[in-house]
Amino acid sequence: MDLNLGTLSLNDFWNQNTYQFIGHLSYSLVALAFLLRDILLLRIVAIIASACNITYAIGSDPINLIAAFWQSVFTIINVAWSIRLIYERRSVRFSEEERELYQSMFRNFTALEFMKLVRISKWHQAEPGQVLTELGEEPTDVMLIYNGEIEAKLPDGRNPRYRDGTFVGEISFIKGGAATATVQTVVPTRYVSWQKEELRALLRRNPAMAATLQSVFTEDLTKKLIVPVPERAALGSQST
Repeated sequence: MDLNLGTLSLNDFWNQNTYQFIGHLSYSLVALAFLLRDILLLRIVAIIASACNITYAIGSDPINLIAAFWQSVFTIINVAWSIRLIYERRSVRFSEEERELYQSMFRNFTALEFMKLVRISKWHQAEPGQVLTELGEEPTDVMLIYNGEIEAKLPDGRNPRYRDGTFVGEISFIKGGAATATVQTVVPTRYVSWQKEELRALLRRNPAMAATLQSVFTEDLTKKLIVPVPERAALGSQST
């Protein structure tokens, strides 16, 4: 009899600690979900967290039916949205040029976020000597050099050259106002552009994209400031 009581007590202890662990795990996963930027991954983690929470609620003494019910509702909602997101991502198709930009310059965006950028973008082929921005005039577009070379004529007389992966007009987009340099192409250049007002409207609807794009602009500006011109050109040639 004593042995049975001891065994039962041990089982109770084991069950109690197991459910406590599951309860802590569920809330740890909820905390992890708040740190995730990818919405699909966030929802998948939330589904697992809800499943743990349901298990904990059912294993409680007494059973917490309210928590189990609402966690079940949250699970259904997250499963439905996850299915939709997976379907949307499977339908995303990039051209070869778009895929290259996504994997290099826009790697911190999700595929769906980058597709939103692609939808409002325009591709251009510029001949040598074509002016992209004029000093003192406000550009209407933000441009990104995909393949080619440009020269920036600065007010201090310097004329640095840049190649693939360089933004043009981003300072005007960030701060507003006129262009800080006259920029023109040196060789046949292919670039992609975004109309500034359309881009601003997109970022207002998607605040997370705004923060990510800001980091992309910051990285480009940092390279322009700290990397000597010959090295900058070499870096551009390596990315082709």
